[in-house]
Amino acid sequence: MPRESRQQTGVTYGNAGLYTALIWLLRHFSIRSVYTFMSVCVIPVAMLVSPGARIAYRYFHKRRGLGWWKSVKATYKNHCLFGQTVIDKFAVYAGHTFKVSYHGLEAYQSMLERPEAFVQLNAHIGCSEMLGYSLHLEKRCNVLVYGGEKQSLMGYRQASFGQMNMRMVPVGTANAQSEAIANALDRGEIVSAFADRYFNSNKVVQSKLHDFTINLARGPFSLAVTRGIDVVMVSAMKEPDGTYSAYFTPLSYDRSQPKSTQRQQLADAYTAEMERLLGRYPLQWFNYFNLWADKA
Repeated sequence: MPRESRQQTGVTYGNAGLYTALIWLLRHFSIRSVYTFMSVCVIPVAMLVSPGARIAYRYFHKRRGLGWWKSVKATYKNHCLFGQTVIDKFAVYAGHTFKVSYHGLEAYQSMLERPEAFVQLNAHIGCSEMLGYSLHLEKRCNVLVYGGEKQSLMGYRQASFGQMNMRMVPVGTANAQSEAIANALDRGEIVSAFADRYFNSNKVVQSKLHDFTINLARGPFSLAVTRGIDVVMVSAMKEPDGTYSAYFTPLSYDRSQPKSTQRQQLADAYTAEMERLLGRYPLQWFNYFNLWADKA
């Protein structure tokens, strides 16, 4: 597998035994106590050995312009927040629920009520997966996930997603179900994908984030442009009180323009929404992969 493909797979760390143990802990101890254990015993070690910590540090230092010590502190807080979102997902599997406030839900609801399909874009900021456990949908949502993910974790997700009229569609492997994606759009369903992770460096579209060039997966944008369908970006950001705020932002593009221009318009709208949310939640950049086109 090419180097860029290996770094973009995004397989969740751990195994079935670890997942089971974490769910047991969350059924018998408070979420806050698990947070504390993680922040004291796990995160410092992870920052020493994880490639993601180095990428996060460079993000805060090079892309956000923080000094080296502030970047170290931001990397620690960032990892603590990311760990909390992971714990929150397993807390859902253990039976917990989280309060979610919705922003822009009316526009999203109107898209759900129309018979036409649409593309729903996510990014590795906050924890958009949390919406899969809290939002009941009238339209079926086909969530594109990396096909090499561990089956035990996929099972937990599918059990929870299934109750919300969602199903997972594997991508990024030889078993990718491209026909299932096309059929879902033909039926007027939703296709949900992360555009800030790519599997092939020859199939990217570039845009700007924090005034630096970033590589995005071309596929989700091309899918929308080829079909001429609506696009919405959906994000769920963790609040200091432990709740989540969900944001639904339609991404507009001029369908009379050439296809390449339409893709670029969507990519620019996507990164603009990322930058808006990161301005409000600066520590919730959880994309521990080198998507930057320059060497800064």
